[in-house]
This record gives sequence, structure tokens and C-alpha cells, in this order.
Amino acid sequence: MKSITVARLAAFAAASRLALADLPLPTLTKDFHLECDLNPKLSLGSGPGNTLLNWISFTGGRWNATWGNGTIELGGHDYQYVLPELAARLDTRYLLKTADEKPAYIEIKTDGWRTGPPEVLEALNDPARADDVDPSLYKFRLFIGMNTGDVRYNHVNTTMWVASGKRQGAKVIYDAYKLG
Repeated sequence: MKSITVARLAAFAAASRLALADLPLPTLTKDFHLECDLNPKLSLGSGPGNTLLNWISFTGGRWNATWGNGTIELGGHDYQYVLPELAARLDTRYLLKTADEKPAYIEIKTDGWRTGPPEVLEALNDPARADDVDPSLYKFRLFIGMNTGDVRYNHVNTTMWVASGKRQGAKVIYDAYKLG
């Protein structure tokens, strides 16, 4: 019985490798730039697995995309799970306001990680030192999804993005790339 299961798994693995070779590769197209102003972080204390929990609210900002531009509304937040080695899992919500005569509102939800050497991540956690940290010394990567009820921007509801970002003082800055 054991050898049949192993044989089936081996056959499935071989078939899976062949099937993946025929799938189209996604493309990445630079689609928007975002700069978000931050309040100082609030520590919520320790969480599961010896993590630190942080809450950072947003005070505004701006964005520019191939499909529009505008401001970031007050009230968004970044909820961080900071691991003992200082890597941070990022879970954010933004509310974008378009610059249209009658503005549209678009919710952004991101999920991602900021990782790197502990001494680099320690410097990023200090707004006075964050400006001096070279973004090539750490990874700040996000998955992005958006939602709106405004028909002018319906396309954002079914689009996916990935982003590369940096922390600069009391700002988060990132460029987002549409998956095609």
C-alpha cells in the first residue's frame, strides 16, 4: 500500500511540473505611486508567538496612477505584527479620494512584509533614523487589492498589484505594479 501512495505522489508531482510549463507568465506594469503620511506608532503590547503589535494611523498623503490621482483620506491604518527578529507583517487599509470634480472613493487593502537584517529594521523603526536607511538593504513588499462602488473606477475591483516600498521618516512610499 505504501509504495502505491508514493508512486501516485511521484506521478502527480511529475504531471504538475509539466502543466506549469504551459501556463503564461504574469506581466508587471508600473501602475501607481503612493506617499502616505503617518502618525507615530502606538504599541499595543505583546501578541501571540512573542510578537509585538503596533498600530499606525494615517494623516493623509497623495497618490498618482495611470488611471487617476488624488489624496489619501485621514483615518487609514497600518496594523503590524513585529516578530522577535524585527521583521514586520503589514496589514493596512487606506481610503483614496480621486481628484475628479465629483470625487470617487477607493478602499485599498495591503498585506505584506518588511524584512531585512535586524540592525536595518531597528533603524527603520526610529523615525529620526529611517531617512538614512538605504531601501536596498531591506525588503518592503506588498500585495494590493482595491474596492469601490464608483462605476468610473470599476476596473480596480478586479485588478491585483504588488508593490515595493520604503519607510522614509514619518512616511511610507511605494510603487505598485499591476499584474497582467
